[in-house]
Amino acid sequence: MRTRTPADLDACVEVATEVQRVDGYPSFLGDGGLASFLTPDDALGAWVAEVDGDLVGNVLLRPRSAPTSVMLAADALDVDATRLGFVARLMVAPRARRRGIARRLLDVVVNEALGRGLVPVLDVVTSDGAAIALYEAVGWRHLGDHTLTMRTGGELPLKVFAWPGTRTGRVP
Repeated sequence: MRTRTPADLDACVEVATEVQRVDGYPSFLGDGGLASFLTPDDALGAWVAEVDGDLVGNVLLRPRSAPTSVMLAADALDVDATRLGFVARLMVAPRARRRGIARRLLDVVVNEALGRGLVPVLDVVTSDGAAIALYEAVGWRHLGDHTLTMRTGGELPLKVFAWPGTRTGRVP
């Protein structure tokens, strides 16, 4: 695990392309392609995972996500929305799965959020069963669901989760 550098972007796009082909994630890219998806302007940090010099995973920390996800998390946790740190763009290449890489990437981004005084949260598309199973297996707490209406008119049903160390009304 290490901080992502600009030189990693091509390899991250390759991983994202593979993940999208196998899992359908990301299901929505907005106005840009995968490179734009992986490099949002508001990222507070980005990290990658390597196995034997091969880049196989990526994760970001962001100050926000879908507006309803932000409101739902802030209300459920009784914290100001500016105190939230959203885990985002977590992906591991299918060829490198079942090795604990996603869990280690989660640990890195959670530690960064906590170090910044942020409450770690995330939202995930409800159809992404493997990701939801991971979050539940490591103890992330389900806060609620909502449907994001995209600019294209399509709908994206989301689940919102909080880091297991987070208690309602009490920020770690």
